[in-house]
Amino acid sequence: MKLVFLDTEFTGERADTTLVSIGLVALSGESTYFTLNDYDQSQVSDWLKENVLSMIDSSQSVSSKEAAEGIRSWLELQAGDDKISLVSFGKANDIILLFNLWKNFKEEPSQFHFLYDLPPYLNHAEHIDFCTLLVAAGVSLLSFDKEKYAMLDKVGKKHNALYDADLLRSCFLRLVLESDIFYQFRKQIGLALFDGIVFSEETNLIFTASHVENGPQFSNAIENFLSNDPFSIKQISKQNQQSSVYIVEQKNQKYILRSFPLAESRIVETQSELLNFLPEDIMIRPLSVSGEKHFVLNTADLSFIMYPYLDGQPFNGRSEKLTNIIDSAMNLFELLNSMHLDSKLVTLDYSVWNVDVLKLWKDKDFFLDKIVNEVSAPIGNYIKTYYDEIIFELEKVIENSDKFSSNAFVHADLNHSNVIVDDSKVRFIDLEDLCFSNVGISVIHCVFKICRHSIFTKQMNLSEFKRKFESEIRPILEKWKISQDILLDFNLYGIARIYFDLFTITEYFFLRKDRRYMYDLNKKFSNLIEFKRMFY
Repeated sequence: MKLVFLDTEFTGERADTTLVSIGLVALSGESTYFTLNDYDQSQVSDWLKENVLSMIDSSQSVSSKEAAEGIRSWLELQAGDDKISLVSFGKANDIILLFNLWKNFKEEPSQFHFLYDLPPYLNHAEHIDFCTLLVAAGVSLLSFDKEKYAMLDKVGKKHNALYDADLLRSCFLRLVLESDIFYQFRKQIGLALFDGIVFSEETNLIFTASHVENGPQFSNAIENFLSNDPFSIKQISKQNQQSSVYIVEQKNQKYILRSFPLAESRIVETQSELLNFLPEDIMIRPLSVSGEKHFVLNTADLSFIMYPYLDGQPFNGRSEKLTNIIDSAMNLFELLNSMHLDSKLVTLDYSVWNVDVLKLWKDKDFFLDKIVNEVSAPIGNYIKTYYDEIIFELEKVIENSDKFSSNAFVHADLNHSNVIVDDSKVRFIDLEDLCFSNVGISVIHCVFKICRHSIFTKQMNLSEFKRKFESEIRPILEKWKISQDILLDFNLYGIARIYFDLFTITEYFFLRKDRRYMYDLNKKFSNLIEFKRMFY
């Protein structure tokens, strides 16, 4: 099946209406457009003159027969050996007016018959009314705004048939790709490849631990936090190599030891001090250095911090835990926001976007060649298909970057692996992501990552999540003061974080020649699609 999106302008909503213009756009984006010069002049209204005819260059208009010949040739090329399913916004006029053009190939036009005189690639019952798809997906037609749904901030030439056909294509793609009920339909029209790249990848999933030697460096560090009793130590494997994490066991007690560069010691000290003002049952508290009033131990070449090993497991995706986790996370965000901020904290500023990276993204040939070479085939196909939409959406995010100022003390990465669940108790870890940043982006990123993990682990499907979000999760967000205003720009904050992460990966790899974050590139593009399917 080949899809062609269709729009027409005509002389009025009546049975004997006549065609003024017609625009056709293929799923691939190829298009053709004709304006006609033989429509019924007696049916022309003032509205038609002002809104349609005033935008048409009549010198370029052709007869119905010329338009029919051009459209027939274009459709034959699109069809090949397949049939075409026309997609229109409405149930009748557009398709009938197109079909009527085939009268021009009939010796007796008055004897023209839809069943007998249309070409095989059009003579079938599988043409599609987009309005019906919207109704099936639960989208209200009363308030449906095509430009808004297609995420356009600039309206083009309304009542231009080609513009409207292309706009219909954008709306169709969003609905079909983001709505769970169209899974089988995506397969039928050749878009099933996009289903294989969402909710299928997670880099923070399995953390293995391997024994390491109890060298003098470890002995010195552990003695300064605990005692000089015998201990065993294992290193936890993780993708991000900015720091090293170890499990220490001594006297049947477990602890976490983290090493990091000396340059970060002042920041980690400040983070640790602030954590000790939080309730102990909310977020993990670091141990102080024995006999000292500080938390970071500095050695000749590394700094160390230690905290208790929490009972429980990282969030495993169980959907019945979502509301408790989201509620606890909002409590944490409010507590952090109420605390005194120290200038020594890291500031993560989402309001500043690297212009050099933006230039790379907007260089289409460079971007498609270099990025596609680094990602999986499905992601590469997604980028190729939606490059223009990606750039448009990115520019819209950057235009709103004034909303992303660093305005709060937050945990900037509350994903499933930083949530420890033990029966009904929820606690949070990973103090290295405590920073001064944007509360809107941090809150929505948390909601997305926690909820996404339930879908990733197949604890619920997308439709079940959407119902749960509206009935249970959204009301939780609405009750917390810190998230009430954020909900107005929920989608903007969510995709801004994902685009910013993609910018960071691009900057490090293409400008700094540093691959440290490339392991996350594929997942971040998947996250972009996932976020829109979950929340748009």
